Order: sequence, then C-alpha cells, then structure tokens
Amino acid sequence: MPELINKLKAGALQFAAIWWLPRLVKAARSAVMALQPTAIGAPQPARQLLVDVSIIASHDAGTGIQRAVRSLLLQLLESPPSGFEIRPVRATRKRSYRYANSYLASLTSSGLVQEDSEVQVFNGDIFLGLDLASRIAPRRQIDLLKWRAKGVRCAFVVYDLLPLLHRHWFTPRAYRSFRDWLSTLAVHADALFCISNAVSNEVRGCMERRFNLVGNEPAIEWFHLGANLPITDTEVAVDTAQLDCVNPSSRQRAVLMVGTIEPRKGHAQVLDAFELLWRNGVGSKLIIVGGQGWHVESFIERLKSHPEIGKRLLWCPDIDDVQLMRLYAELDGLVVASEAEGFGLPLVEAAQYGMPLFVRDIPVFREVAGEHAAYFSAQSGVELAPQLAQWLDRLKNGTAPTSQTIKPLTWSASADRLKALLANLDCPR
Repeated sequence: MPELINKLKAGALQFAAIWWLPRLVKAARSAVMALQPTAIGAPQPARQLLVDVSIIASHDAGTGIQRAVRSLLLQLLESPPSGFEIRPVRATRKRSYRYANSYLASLTSSGLVQEDSEVQVFNGDIFLGLDLASRIAPRRQIDLLKWRAKGVRCAFVVYDLLPLLHRHWFTPRAYRSFRDWLSTLAVHADALFCISNAVSNEVRGCMERRFNLVGNEPAIEWFHLGANLPITDTEVAVDTAQLDCVNPSSRQRAVLMVGTIEPRKGHAQVLDAFELLWRNGVGSKLIIVGGQGWHVESFIERLKSHPEIGKRLLWCPDIDDVQLMRLYAELDGLVVASEAEGFGLPLVEAAQYGMPLFVRDIPVFREVAGEHAAYFSAQSGVELAPQLAQWLDRLKNGTAPTSQTIKPLTWSASADRLKALLANLDCPR
C-alpha cells in the first residue's frame, strides 16, 4: 500500500508539472513583460551593464564556467558596449544585489576599494546573468521585478542544460536549483545567450516543451567562447620542476585529459581502455589534469592506488594556467571523452598549439572541431581500446589530424559577439 501511495503521489506531481507549470509561467511572463518603466529623472550619461558575478566573486574555481566568466568580464571592462558602463554585481540567497566593487578591485588589481553598495537601476540598463547563479537568481526575483518596472532588460548566458537533461550526473540539490533557475529565466529573460548552437537548439526545445514558449519569447541566440592567446616561447619554458606530476626525463608518448573529474567526463572509460593497452605493452602515458568533482569518490580512490600512478598514469589536480599551457604545447595529444558538454574549452585551448584531438562524437564537438579531430564512439573501455590504439599509432607516425586549422576565437572576439547580441536587446524600451 505505501508503495502504491508513493506512485500515486509521484504521478500527481508529474501531472501538475506538465499541466500547470507552462500556464503559470505564461501568466507570470505576461505580467512581467507588461511592466512599464516608472517615471525617472534625468537620463544617465551611460547606461549600466549589470554583470552578475555572484558565484565567482565568492569562490573562483579557475575552471569551466569560472574561466569563461572571468575572461569575458575582463574583456567587457576593457572594451564596454557603446554607451554602457560595466558594473559587476553580486547577490546571495538572502541579500539583494549589490555592486561587486571589492571583487572588481581584486580582479583589476586596483587599490581603490569602494563599499559594495546596493544597486541603483535606471531605464535602459541591462542585467546580464553571466555567472551560473542557479541557487541565487530564483531567490532574487523581487529584485528583478523591481528593476523591470524601472525599464531594465534581462539577459542570461546559458552554458548547458546538463542538470536537467542528465540529472543522474548531479546531486539532487543541484538538479532542483537548476530546475528553479530555468523557471526564473522563462519568466524574466528577454534573451538567452547560449555558448554554442547545439545548446541553443536544446534551450529552444526546452522552452517550448517545458514552458510552452515559442518564437522570440524569450529571444534565444548563441555565440562561441574564446581561448587565451598563445603564450610566448619564453613563458612556455617554465622550470620543469614546477610540474611535479610530469617526469621530464621520459619521452614516452603522453596524452592529456583536462577538466574537473565528474561522471560525464569519461575518465573511467578512458582509464579502462588504457589499462587494456598497457597490458598489451603500449607505453603511452595518460596525464589527467583537473580537480575532484562530485560522485567520483570510487574513481579517485582508483586513481590514487593505481599501480601505474606516477609512472604511465599521472594526476595533476591543481596546476596553474602557465603549467597547463605548457602541457598543451609539449604533449602529444588531447583526449576529450565527455558524454555531453555545452562547448568544450579544452578543444579550443589545445587548438592554439595545433594539438591532435581524440574526442567523443557528440554534436557540440563536431560544431567546434569539425574535421580537425579524430572522433570515437564507445560505450565501454573494451570498445574504446582499439580506437584509442589506432589513434596512438597515428600520433606515432604523424598521420593523426591536427587542430592547427581550427580558428578559435580570442576572448576579445568572443566578447565582441556577446556585445553584438546585447545590442539586439533594443534598449531602452
């Protein structure tokens, strides 16, 4: 009986979500879009582009989304959209948005630190949700409503829909927060800027299926992320002793994996394949760069206790950008085994050095790398091993495709495309 009751409850909740959620979002969105700016005084000499940095201002992990947020913000500060002043802002679940002056001073090495005062908005300002503040934005909808009543437009950057599409890869809390964040976007966003065409297609489908929003309600556009400019030969020549996880005396073929270790990244499958090749006498090294994520405790223990650790298997959980760029410059190839991604920053970072790429065959990687990578499809290490062996052989004889002809955007060019999308918001209203 209890099992039957639980099934009935689950069915009722599912029905309510399918039936009521689109209607509630439609009604809320209509009410929000109907808000008219209140009377204001003299216009501002420059409109504000309020850039949300709520997460990175509290903790910068230095990878993934944080790398994109920091890089794009620096470019916007250096070259703001015409007529705009860039004002980073931050909030918490319990505190309204305030100017992130302290974070801005730390980012720009400025000695002048102003107090983080409450945000004041004016007609024609734009709020850009650059950071993924999925646990904060849903709690700050009153702020957004007040701002919209004064003529502020709202745009959000969408990096992917992975917590919604693959919830088993994430914690229950992360899934719930992301679900609520999407509902917030559905109600308040004038535009959603996705980091790839593949993500924009997923977002468009999600907005239609989940919230019954079609057309430009909201507008859904896309742009590509950039990569750091190639560093000079002088910068590459870092003292090898800094790289504790790389043995410079050995010149065995070595390939690289870059990214936080989490279930979707495919580390376990790649290691399974390498173990099979090592048993067959293959001497190539696997170097994993990235910290520990979630749901990977057993894999981390496997890494730490692996008989090849420090020999043909190396784990670098914490290296800086200069060291990472050196690995891109000196190692033989990059393996990207993610089962799903929003973009794939390691692809364009490695492409600055023409590094051969061996990547899983998913749409976004085809979008980014085109014909300039070797692709694989595998459900297990056993299936992957022969494909990996073939690619390693091609590396050895110089016939593996290289990424030299990929033309990744610089962060400056990526920011220019983002600014062009912002210009389409038709401000002020």
